[in-house]
Amino acid sequence: MNLFLSRRMYTFFSILFLILSLSSCYNYSTNRIVTTPPTLVGITLIGTGVYELRLRAGNPEAFFSGYTLYTGSTADASRNPADFSSGKACELPLNMLPNQPKEYSIEVNPTAGPLAVPGAGENTNRVCKIVATLNSGDYVTLRSSVISFDLNSGTKDIYVFSMPSNTLQVP
Repeated sequence: MNLFLSRRMYTFFSILFLILSLSSCYNYSTNRIVTTPPTLVGITLIGTGVYELRLRAGNPEAFFSGYTLYTGSTADASRNPADFSSGKACELPLNMLPNQPKEYSIEVNPTAGPLAVPGAGENTNRVCKIVATLNSGDYVTLRSSVISFDLNSGTKDIYVFSMPSNTLQVP
């Protein structure tokens, strides 16, 4: 009889422990992910119409999907675009994940294709390539993006953008 009661108590406490464990999960949130914007360090012409954009970033987000470049004739126009789809995104797959606190670079090139081999004096930590045409005097701003899943509605937003980075003027 005691063996029967102890087995029932064991089952009862096992089920109780399981229910309490599942109901006290604090790692789930319905809030959107807030991703960190990069800090632009500099922009350099490295070829005919090809620029190297240097940045410092640390994006440890699990669904980090790259950067989007916004250009404008003024700093405000590049930081606050009228339409977020007007930006030029990194070509996927990313060459590396910028999850360490060090300087990275992005190649901005008007022609598609693989990343160029970094030359002498260029940053070898190339994250990606962005296909865009930059003109001298343009203002550039980056936003980092993550893929977002909404577990409540079962939908996914393609990208959730960070706040804008600082703005640089193309030399």
